[in-house]
Amino acid sequence: MLQDYLNITVLFLVVLLGFFLAKVKWLNESSNGVFTKILLNVALPSTLILSIGKDYTKKEFLALLPNIILPALVIIFLMALSYVFSRILKIKNGSTGLFIGVCSMSSTIMMGIPITVAVYGTHGLPYALMTYASQTLIYWTLGLYLLQKDSNQPIDQKSLTKRMIKQILNMPLLAFFFGIVILLSGFIMPKFISDFFSYLGSMTSGLAMLVIGSIIYITGFQGFKFSKEILVVIVFRFVFAPLAAYTIGTALSIPAEMIKITILMVSLPIPNTTVILAKKYNIDVLFATESLSFSIAVYLIFLPVILMFMHSI
Repeated sequence: MLQDYLNITVLFLVVLLGFFLAKVKWLNESSNGVFTKILLNVALPSTLILSIGKDYTKKEFLALLPNIILPALVIIFLMALSYVFSRILKIKNGSTGLFIGVCSMSSTIMMGIPITVAVYGTHGLPYALMTYASQTLIYWTLGLYLLQKDSNQPIDQKSLTKRMIKQILNMPLLAFFFGIVILLSGFIMPKFISDFFSYLGSMTSGLAMLVIGSIIYITGFQGFKFSKEILVVIVFRFVFAPLAAYTIGTALSIPAEMIKITILMVSLPIPNTTVILAKKYNIDVLFATESLSFSIAVYLIFLPVILMFMHSI
């Protein structure tokens, strides 16, 4: 466990670098947008295409696929439970969907992929992608519908469906499917092409952590309030989520490695896209931003507990 934490500490040093680069104005919201585009459309897809064929045989990967049921059930359970808590806390109707989203969704790309690689290497990526694929499908269908409903804007079903399809068919997910096709077809990638993807993929963790550090600085904590709603979000992210993954995974006799990586993936800060969508639909942007900042801050402290829990399984 100590080595895992040291590996992740290296990532957090890059986060710290991103924080200071933002402080001295080398990084800003504009550069974050550029880095994020490169990460999502170039670096990460390259990593995913390589990892599937490199670390798995066709038989091993096909045996892994049914395990996608675990993260899907965990996310749905967290959404249902957070809806119950929204009634208990009397969350106003215009923020219910947002509250459900921050309680149930994780930063699977910006933080989940780099941290999975730090702990398990590229061998853990297909497991992590099961959570990413599940969350992408749920987040950009039911989650987006709930946010649209929060906004009290008329729901244009055609426009909403188009947006859902566009977000679901993103480059990381398409690269994941492309990697599966290469693996199942038995195609051997020429070395110069695999080297090319390898160079591009090596940027993934660095870019993601620089952007996270910059976001922390730009967001800041001034004027933020640690409310009971934020406390519930923290409990969902770092207590309910890992316990749900462990309980459901054990009940379904899911392989231990899948349970561990699912725990790692669902026990993350909220995705920064939640803040972007809150701004787009004009839904309690302050609460979304507070949830992002406090979940990142608490995660840095809580991570050793999550790692200890994983290694006890």
